[in-house]
Amino acid sequence: MEQKKLWDELSKGVIGNLYLLYGDERFLVRHYASSIEKAALDQDPGVLKDIFEGNTPVKDVATAVMTLPFLASKKLVFVKDSMLFVAGRKNDSEALADFLPDIPEETILIFIESEVDKRLRCFKKIQELGRAVECESQSTQDLVKWITRTMKGKGKDIPHATASALLATCGGEMEKLHTEMEKLASYVGDSKEVTPDDIQSICTQTLESRIFSLTKAMGEGNAPKALKEFSTMLALKESPIMILTMIIRQLRIILLVKCGTEKRLPRHQIAKDVGIRDFVINEALSHAARFTNGQLVRSLGQCMETDIKIKTGLMSPEIGVEMLLAAVISPQKTDIV
Repeated sequence: MEQKKLWDELSKGVIGNLYLLYGDERFLVRHYASSIEKAALDQDPGVLKDIFEGNTPVKDVATAVMTLPFLASKKLVFVKDSMLFVAGRKNDSEALADFLPDIPEETILIFIESEVDKRLRCFKKIQELGRAVECESQSTQDLVKWITRTMKGKGKDIPHATASALLATCGGEMEKLHTEMEKLASYVGDSKEVTPDDIQSICTQTLESRIFSLTKAMGEGNAPKALKEFSTMLALKESPIMILTMIIRQLRIILLVKCGTEKRLPRHQIAKDVGIRDFVINEALSHAARFTNGQLVRSLGQCMETDIKIKTGLMSPEIGVEMLLAAVISPQKTDIV
């Protein structure tokens, strides 16, 4: 079942009695679970609730499901991270599939799982009898719409370009974005519109965003800015080796994105091929023009040389990365020893 269809049902007060919510975007999983609960409470404030977490015996879940609510019209049963939908609990999974058709109409059974194996009989049974909803990571377009809608609900306007800047700064994880939007709403106070300057002033940059700022400085040949970004990350207790690893990753992304655009591939295809979120493509494209393919390949080679020398003890991690930045930015003047 698609998320949009589930949301449409809940908006109309339509509640089923069997759900499986799963996927990478845990914020959405929790959001839909709480929305189902809210819809049930709107119909009957006295709804009862049972919660099972972890490796709970199926018989205990079945007992809770089959026991009719007392002095209430409905009963909610939440089962979280049961591992019933992945390999390892075959007998329990089969037992679950056997009793699912007998769920009383008074009970709303909601499974909240991180992973599922869609080949299992219990998964197929929920697809047949209820609603199995995969909560995947959202596209840039959907995230921008969500950001603008959420900020509007807080009485603030955020233009699409500014919402995109928030994504570039904070990443695409909805839980983190939700926290940053709360901070932004408080920070701007009586002001109605959120600006990019507000984002830079109050929001917490992801490591990936800082690395993009670093590689941008590298592409511009701006050594002071690149070294300042590196010093800031060190002050934030980031490991020099992790920073080097991320530089390698970002340069590789920029090279692959550059090659993809030269082949005239659509952006969504490039994102899929490279294995990145589509909003990262925009950042990579903005940096790609600052490098030639040869510069990127040479820089990646210098990164690998630095990595080997650090790991073999020929240089300290911090000095190694500083020398790398100098060598990449001014190759005619500096070489890595």
